[in-house]
Amino acid sequence: MAVCIRLSRVGRIHRPFFRIVAIDKRNAREGLSNEVLGTYDPTLADGKAIAVKSDRVEAWLAKGALISEALDNLFKHHGVAINRPAYAKAKKAAAKPAKAKKAAKKDGKKFVPATRRAVRKHAAKLKADRKAKAAAEAAAAKPAEAAAEAPKA
Repeated sequence: MAVCIRLSRVGRIHRPFFRIVAIDKRNAREGLSNEVLGTYDPTLADGKAIAVKSDRVEAWLAKGALISEALDNLFKHHGVAINRPAYAKAKKAAAKPAKAKKAAKKDGKKFVPATRRAVRKHAAKLKADRKAKAAAEAAAAKPAEAAAEAPKA
């Protein structure tokens, strides 16, 4: 089942208002929803900002629906208690890719990507090294060629 519980914006410009809906993942944000599960008004005080039918949310979760990350954080922020089935927790962990932790360098400096100028300078240095190596090989090959030709004469 490809159902997701997420926010759907219905407010006007500069006056946000959201519905908490159970909707097919493939539908648009304000598309046709299966069921309206509550509302969220970010302009109100924290206590009155969110109204949720938690029993209906739990019923959708039992059917296999997933809660969007933004809505899950919103529930945690406002203290909305939702009982998730055990398999839903495992499903959520599998759906969210593990964030790669950035390992700090030992000297404490941050990684700075190379500029285009630095990349071109490095490429020119590599090209000069290849030319020098090719010239050295050519110079070493000349005496060997001369020695190989001498017995023929």
